[in-house]
Amino acid sequence: MMSERNTVGKTPHFNGAVMDVSSVWLAAFIQLVSALDFMMIMPLGPDLSRALDISPTYIGYLGGGYALAASLSSLLCARYIDRFDRKKVALLSLLGVTLSTWTCTLAWNMESLFFTRLLAGIFSGPATSIAMAIVVDATPVPQRGRAMAIVMGAFSLSAIAGVPLGLELAMLKGWSAPFYVVGGLGLCVSVMVSIRLPNMTAHLGQHQKVFSITAMLKRAVVWHAFMAIGLAIFSTFLIVPNMAAYFQFNLGVPRSDMSQYYVMGGVLSVIAMQLGGYLMDRVGAMRITLWAGGLIIAIVWDGFLGSPLLPTMIIFTLFMVVTSTRTITAAAVNSQVAEPGERAGFMSLQNVFQHIFSGSAAVISSMLLTDVDGHLGNMATLAWLVIALTLVQPVFLYRLLKRLCVVTA
Repeated sequence: MMSERNTVGKTPHFNGAVMDVSSVWLAAFIQLVSALDFMMIMPLGPDLSRALDISPTYIGYLGGGYALAASLSSLLCARYIDRFDRKKVALLSLLGVTLSTWTCTLAWNMESLFFTRLLAGIFSGPATSIAMAIVVDATPVPQRGRAMAIVMGAFSLSAIAGVPLGLELAMLKGWSAPFYVVGGLGLCVSVMVSIRLPNMTAHLGQHQKVFSITAMLKRAVVWHAFMAIGLAIFSTFLIVPNMAAYFQFNLGVPRSDMSQYYVMGGVLSVIAMQLGGYLMDRVGAMRITLWAGGLIIAIVWDGFLGSPLLPTMIIFTLFMVVTSTRTITAAAVNSQVAEPGERAGFMSLQNVFQHIFSGSAAVISSMLLTDVDGHLGNMATLAWLVIALTLVQPVFLYRLLKRLCVVTA
């Protein structure tokens, strides 16, 4: 098998010595556009309910449909995306996201908005995949961790700054304002990619073994990895798409306070992920997962099964902090599964499964919830399901860790 060092030496426009910082930051901006486009719809649920006469129980369908569309397009493109210049793929997918997001502003009901969100998700899948490919092509192995941290930070930034700004824009200028702004950001990033990103074509024509999805899925360790991170994501997204609506309609949190909730939750989540990674290296992923699972059960029990004892700000923040820590722990363990020569393919396939889990959870939550006199009904049922999945998820992580020990021994 070709070593990872030799593989990196053949990457586009890159001699293996220094990270191409410009390309990495452009990849981070591509990720930021995709993350904002996906995340902004969830806290806007109550605004969309009022403006477009959409039941608050249907908001999960919008987020779920977007995620599932992105998953399907990623899967369909996986075998072909390496046949083109990465710059051209990035531009095409970014422009698709931009135009689809602007089209959302023309929606007049649930059906029209759902269709435009599906269209945006179709372009977002390849955009996310090509951003990660650009990072790998532009970064030597010793600096790959720093580059990945820059790109993955886009998701945290979208929660810390993007979502609160979207909420404020919607409150000041109407529900369509965030869609105009995200589309405008996508257009600006497209211009930057066109000007600053070099053509990335060195991978074209190389005689490399074609990544086999079937062969990868035949390995038991891969399924344990996907289930470990999938259950963490699934149980989280049963609640996340409905949090803004639940806290406003059921717990009486004023609409004007929601921006503060997302800022607090986003900032502390970033800190918690860094601390979680530090502790995982010292006490192990299994202990961190068990501690996080216990806290999640306590938070869900208090905040979603009845009248909360803790202040609503603490419940909201702790849920975001602990669930993100659990997910990042599973992702860190999963990074040990694939060999260097198949790592990009494995990560792409994992991205597909993550979209499937998050999208399915959002859809299922909408199917379970009901609208009861302006309140979300059946929230307790959703909470019990989250608790049950939180108890099961560590089992798959434990079995994954055992298999990794056998593989590496």
